[in-house]
Amino acid sequence: MRASLGAPLSSVDALPAMADEHGSMSHEGALHDAHQPDVINEYSLFMHHSSGVALIVLGILVLSDRLTRGRIAAIQLGIALIWLGFGAHLFIRSDPEGWPIGSAGFLESFSMPTSKEWIQHKLLSLIPLTLGLWTLISRGRLMKTSSTYALGGLLALGGAALLFHQHLDHQKTMDIVNLQHRFMAITSLFIAGSAMADGIARTTSWIRPFLLPSGLMLLGVQLVMYVE
Repeated sequence: MRASLGAPLSSVDALPAMADEHGSMSHEGALHDAHQPDVINEYSLFMHHSSGVALIVLGILVLSDRLTRGRIAAIQLGIALIWLGFGAHLFIRSDPEGWPIGSAGFLESFSMPTSKEWIQHKLLSLIPLTLGLWTLISRGRLMKTSSTYALGGLLALGGAALLFHQHLDHQKTMDIVNLQHRFMAITSLFIAGSAMADGIARTTSWIRPFLLPSGLMLLGVQLVMYVE
């Protein structure tokens, strides 16, 4: 699951200022004041779109690594670094009102109106961070079947989380936001299945090497085209 692009300064600076003006970020309804939705939506779009760019680049690099049969070490290093950058980007910047960049501290973030989203985003960010560390450590080594299944399971966990992920102001409705997340979840599960398929050595297929990178690029396109 983001590579780190700079956020528009107007969006980043406006959120803390609004938090101070309208009270504590943990106060119920503070994030949904009439003066804030446009800024919050702009920041959410930035996070989704920048994550999409990271996944498209990852898909291209993974495809390049497979077409060159892993002979170029720089490509594998690039894959690892982008996974790590993507994960750090999500962990640090996905929720500007909460810890670590928002006015709410670590413990206060658990009592924010958007605490469920904050927790989900922090947990989801651990997936690309883990993938980045794993890629960095295992560069140049032949992947074991068990490792392939573990990789697929980790990706499937992210896809399953997207199936249940909901924004605070879009709960219990199948609107455009939740519908897009469902399609992204399906794509994530396809990516997980493709990763597991790489571990099946009983048969060979010309299309198999293209499945995982194609899934990454498709998910990236979905994120780049994300709207609210």
